[in-house]
Amino acid sequence: MDQIIRRITLSRLKNQTHVQFNESISSLIEKISPKILDIEILYEFYCQVFNNELEALDIILKSELTPQIFEQDKTRDSVFRGFSDTVKGFRNHFNPEYRDAANKLWSVFLHYGNITIKPLDAETAAINDMLREFKQTKFAEAIDKLQLNSWVEKLEEENKKFHQLMMNRYQETVGITAYRMKTARLETDKYYRAMLAQLENQVLMKKDNQQLKECISEWNAIVKRFKDILAQEFGRKNKISND
Repeated sequence: MDQIIRRITLSRLKNQTHVQFNESISSLIEKISPKILDIEILYEFYCQVFNNELEALDIILKSELTPQIFEQDKTRDSVFRGFSDTVKGFRNHFNPEYRDAANKLWSVFLHYGNITIKPLDAETAAINDMLREFKQTKFAEAIDKLQLNSWVEKLEEENKKFHQLMMNRYQETVGITAYRMKTARLETDKYYRAMLAQLENQVLMKKDNQQLKECISEWNAIVKRFKDILAQEFGRKNKISND
């Protein structure tokens, strides 16, 4: 048996998609049987930590702040796109000084890519990093030249509003559950990888297990399906650099 399990970057999955992925994997293991697959003990621990993740997600979704967070994310995404589109427009300005200034700023946008498709906390951090770069002398001068300070200020304002909502939700939920989503996901991922390694060890030992072959085949189909979801979500990542 020469099959191996395909990899997927679990950290790139959004919270609900991460849960759906692991639900699919769990259903597959249950169907074939963790005992037959020789991952019984690992699977037991996996289920325990995954239940923590489910609990954390449930509390997040039930929070009254969650809809506000989603709306604020849309707002800051809109500001980011408007800012980048404005800089892009200046790259075609008839004044060469304006074009040069815009190209300096565009190099920053190229570096960060389309940050609106990043996970929420990662987007917050990326925007903060970008804003710090814009305060460097060579970029600050370009922003002054094109009179784009209002865009920088607006992006900073909306990003701070988003961050505060996230902090408020954390404070709201921290007393309800001991399991934060980020920590719970990392634990789930740890046992997912441990099961994956155990299954692949059996492949290396050339175990003649038809159920294992079927499991790996279906496991790979699940991974492919969720990699396709990632491709759709992140397919616009290079849009800025390709424009």
